[in-house]
Amino acid sequence: MASVYSLFENKAFEDWYVRFIAHFVRVYERMAPQFARESARWSANPANIERYLANGRRMTDILGLRVSSAINSLPLREQTGESDWPYEQ
Repeated sequence: MASVYSLFENKAFEDWYVRFIAHFVRVYERMAPQFARESARWSANPANIERYLANGRRMTDILGLRVSSAINSLPLREQTGESDWPYEQ
């Protein structure tokens, strides 16, 4: 089975996929789209996946984290919730 990381070797696909995810997670949580890129970066690190599985599929590093703190941890250009992202090219 191919990992997401190997699929992301194709940068055009990566960009499309992350934008696709960002578009659809808005249905569940309006703040979620701005975290799609951070989630893609997080999942590219195999150690994060191993820790997630070892913790019973729980992200113990973010449980209880305030949204404002999570937003502040994003790169500046992602904190603002860019007006047209994920729709603009």
